[in-house]
Amino acid sequence: MWLGKLPANEELAFRWGSLTGEKRIVRSSYGGANPWRDFPWLANAYLDGSLKLDEYVTSTIGLADINDGLARLSAGEEIRSVVQF
Repeated sequence: MWLGKLPANEELAFRWGSLTGEKRIVRSSYGGANPWRDFPWLANAYLDGSLKLDEYVTSTIGLADINDGLARLSAGEEIRSVVQF
């Protein structure tokens, strides 16, 4: 199985043998979302209060604290850390 993402205008070459044997290539961007439709819908849902995001932010950290933040997330001590630049 191969997984990756390239810009839509870039070419990608495969060896022919790697594509045989009932294998499929499935491309997905944004998890299958339609950005033109879904991003404004999500933004509006957040702004009108029906999409609760702030409740999931458990800390705001600086870039220098990124490793500590990832360790706390991995240990289950936090839900979401926001990196403030």
